[in-house]
Amino acid sequence: MRILLSFFFSVAILLVFLYPSNYALSYQNGSPGGKTGSPADVQACNQCHSGTVNTGMGQVLITTNIPSAGYSPGEIYEVTISINDPGFLKFGFELTAEDSFSNKIGSFLITNSSETKSINNSVTHKVSGTSGVGQKTWNVGWTISSVGVGDITFYASCLSANAN
Repeated sequence: MRILLSFFFSVAILLVFLYPSNYALSYQNGSPGGKTGSPADVQACNQCHSGTVNTGMGQVLITTNIPSAGYSPGEIYEVTISINDPGFLKFGFELTAEDSFSNKIGSFLITNSSETKSINNSVTHKVSGTSGVGQKTWNVGWTISSVGVGDITFYASCLSANAN
């Protein structure tokens, strides 16, 4: 099966200029889960963080080493999430994978446990993985154990913030 490499960015960048302190402190250690903006999750980062979606100059890039011919069950693939937004110091994300029926599919493997963690069939940042100077990158592993699953789409909600 072929993976959809045209990743859907439910929320490409959420610029947060003024965090209400109760939100900023509540979720700086990662998403509570279900906030990727995918068909199954519906909600995105702006459910917890203030700011206006997709209004800034930031860019999100999600890459993977899954071959163009498709994934193979049992193989572990690297997925990289990068946010580039000059002038910002804090970054966050939640990433999930779904099949064409909006079922969470595959497993995320934490390759840097000091910066990322698993939550509800997704992966998100930890507080120690939010700092950067104009950019931030996270790497995670992803694998699938089934044959015949079909196309898979990765969904991500990402944000950059001013560290207030």
